[in-house]
Amino acid sequence: MTDHINIDNPVIAFADDTAHSIEQIAESLNVKYLPPQGMSRASQLIPFLPFGTSTLWAWSRDGRFPAPVKLSPTMTAWRNADVIEWLESHTSTTSEEV
Repeated sequence: MTDHINIDNPVIAFADDTAHSIEQIAESLNVKYLPPQGMSRASQLIPFLPFGTSTLWAWSRDGRFPAPVKLSPTMTAWRNADVIEWLESHTSTTSEEV
């Protein structure tokens, strides 16, 4: 057989189109991704939050979570940048201590 792997000089083969966006990569890996721009409704935020819908609304009301924006009489959404900032400021410090 002439097919063998040269361990001394490994080659990483890249696809022709390496300019995938983060969204495309996250989708291909079945990973949820919250884009930093734009807005999301409660049902779209819950997978990223360590609490449920009732807590989301209560904490938004009392200031422990970013306030939502009323888009119409029946639609409310949160700014993704505000949510990401909140998540980053509330991550556990145990990973930083290790």
